This record gives sequence, C-alpha cells and structure tokens, in this order.
Amino acid sequence: MYVSRITFHTLPGKTQEVEQRLMTLLGWVEQAGGSKPRVMRTHYGSPGAPDLVFEQEVPDPTALETQIKKVTETGDFQQWAKNVSELLEHSSKRELYAVARSGS
Repeated sequence: MYVSRITFHTLPGKTQEVEQRLMTLLGWVEQAGGSKPRVMRTHYGSPGAPDLVFEQEVPDPTALETQIKKVTETGDFQQWAKNVSELLEHSSKRELYAVARSGS
C-alpha cells in the first residue's frame, strides 16, 4: 500500500479558502476511485511546514496515475488548479510513500 500526499503552502490569510477548494478535489478523487482521501490542516508545525495536506491511500503507483489522469483531464480541474495556484506561496508538491508497516 502507498500514501499519496500533496502539500500546500498558502498565502497569508488564504488557508481557509484553499481548504474549502480542496473539498472539491476530495470529491473528484472519490469519484475517480480514490481510497480514504482527506484534507489535513496544520494545527502546529515547524517553520516551513505546509499549511494543508491532501492525502489518500492507493494500492500501487499505477492506480494513483490512473486516478490522477481521470481527475486532471477535465476542464473543471484545469480551472480549479489555476484558481488554487493563485492562493499559494509556491507550487504544491506531491509525495508518494510506500507503507513499510501499519499498526493494528
């Protein structure tokens, strides 16, 4: 199993707006077959930590790529991404983690 994370560093005062927009992305990911998507807002973090994280579980990298394609090829996503990018300090970053061990 893998965990995909996209991190967002928002402009001052824009975190809540980006959080709300990520709820739209969450819906699209669910429609594309995404498992356990969630939006996390930093409650406490070290300097430089992201303000928001969009996370989901995927069985393998191929499944993630298929889901990404389903979401990103729509015109709605293109406009959504443009609107969100204007609220960020810099581009979001994606990370893909292989789960080495999971607790019970």
